Amino acid sequence: MLESLTIKNTAIIDRLTVNFGSGMNCLTGETGAGKSIIIDSICCLLGERVSRENIRRGCDSASVQGLFNIESGRINELLEEMGVEAEEDGTLILFREYTVAGKNTCRINGQAVTLSMLKKIGESLVDVHGQHDNHSLLSPSTHLGLLDLFAGDEMLFVKERFLEKYAELKKIDVELESLSGDPKKRAATIDLLTFQAEEIEKAALKIGEDEELEKRRQVLANAERIAEALESAYSLINGEDGYGAGSSSVTDIIGEIISKLEIISEYNESYKEILSKINEASYLLEDASKELRTEKEEAVFDPQEVSEIDSRLDEIYKLKRKYGDNIEDIIAFAENAGAELARLESSEELCRELTQRKNKTARELRALAAEMHTLRVEAVEKLEGGIHSALEDMEMGRVRFQVSLEYDSEGKLTKNGLDSGEFMICTNPGESFKPLSKIASGGELSRIMLAVKSVLADIDEMPVLIFDEIDTGISGYAATKVAEKFKSIAVSHQVICVSHLAQIAAIADENIFISKEYIGDGVSTKAALLDEEEKIREVSRLLDGGDYSEVTKKHAEALIARMRNV
Repeated sequence: MLESLTIKNTAIIDRLTVNFGSGMNCLTGETGAGKSIIIDSICCLLGERVSRENIRRGCDSASVQGLFNIESGRINELLEEMGVEAEEDGTLILFREYTVAGKNTCRINGQAVTLSMLKKIGESLVDVHGQHDNHSLLSPSTHLGLLDLFAGDEMLFVKERFLEKYAELKKIDVELESLSGDPKKRAATIDLLTFQAEEIEKAALKIGEDEELEKRRQVLANAERIAEALESAYSLINGEDGYGAGSSSVTDIIGEIISKLEIISEYNESYKEILSKINEASYLLEDASKELRTEKEEAVFDPQEVSEIDSRLDEIYKLKRKYGDNIEDIIAFAENAGAELARLESSEELCRELTQRKNKTARELRALAAEMHTLRVEAVEKLEGGIHSALEDMEMGRVRFQVSLEYDSEGKLTKNGLDSGEFMICTNPGESFKPLSKIASGGELSRIMLAVKSVLADIDEMPVLIFDEIDTGISGYAATKVAEKFKSIAVSHQVICVSHLAQIAAIADENIFISKEYIGDGVSTKAALLDEEEKIREVSRLLDGGDYSEVTKKHAEALIARMRNV
């Protein structure tokens, strides 16, 4: 429900907050007091187009904010889609500011959103009937859905099964498209995948191979330096020729050191420890000498090996450029290509299986669509009868309502089965039925909408309904019936209506009086929630428009009492 509306700098309103109740709210007041500005502001808040001329004179911008309390799961789903966090207590705050420069600032729960996002939320929150065109019932796309809800639980159960099967059919279609598709494209894909898989398989890649090759290449690039270093190190350790006459090997020098320390080791414990360490170094040096000799003998570098390594690395680089950043990615690409190749090569068999599944699912869907059509036909008769009765109550007995339901047993399956449907209306005897969306807006259309809403009230998920002066041209019995329709709808919806009829004001749960006062050279709109005595006075005014007297008071009290017992 809409709990409060705050309007700033709009037309004759400088700042106005209107609080609403959960049932039926009736706005009354003299013509020109600002009732239509309040409805226009709600439409502005719902994302409708707004004129910069509405901005109060002397101001750069105008704004409107609405505080809602919501329970609808649909609205929470929309908020989630938009990335707007829903409040746990159901609070929803919509805000819109527009400037003389034409700039719009929109927020939902304090989060900046686009105007289209605000409009999308608004379409699920409020229906405005009267001088505006924000009617959900005017969209033919909603009509079958409303009819299905009116048809009841059995219809909803069948439709749920249908939609599950319909989703399955669409999934099968996608799979078939991917398998069959254009034969030439499919053949080209098979050729490409075959080439890719064979190219990678032929390369016989090993994980880590490129890293090992790079290391080996570094060795080969420094072959001469490595060979010279190994030879020098071995010669120095072992005292081989080539380093000058009388040169001693490291081994000989260490041997002499050991001999000298052995002589004195018995005199001091620390000498023994030093001797032990040098002996250990001697053993390590001996082992190192053997390893150096092996490395020296095996350090034979083939110039051809460099060319082979370069060639292999080049091959791996080309594969990386095509299939992945590393060898693991290339191997994974080959595996995926092989799997896709196998799927495509076996697609003929899969196509046959999927086609059989598709035909079976389509037969099941057509059977369910026929069942839905039968239930819809039954619901159409009840819906048309209910709306005709509602129209007669409002002295519109000559207006005829019809649900145009067409069933095409050989047609294409849609989410609605094999039916197409639209609400139709005939406003005068002898004329043909026309789509509801083709009727000119105004009081007549609004009363038709009221009739439809009153019949669909229990299943219509729109939380807030607004009716703006739909009482034009009616009085007496019709006015009472219109008031009763409002009251019946207000059991399951919040109703906000602007009216000049005493019957409607009398039956309302909340009465809000809109007035204007002159302040200096300016004028400002005020809104007051009426208590019981004030309500009686306002209903009295609406009854005869004259002075408040004991007679008019009793008349108003009697009307209020009678309408409360409706």
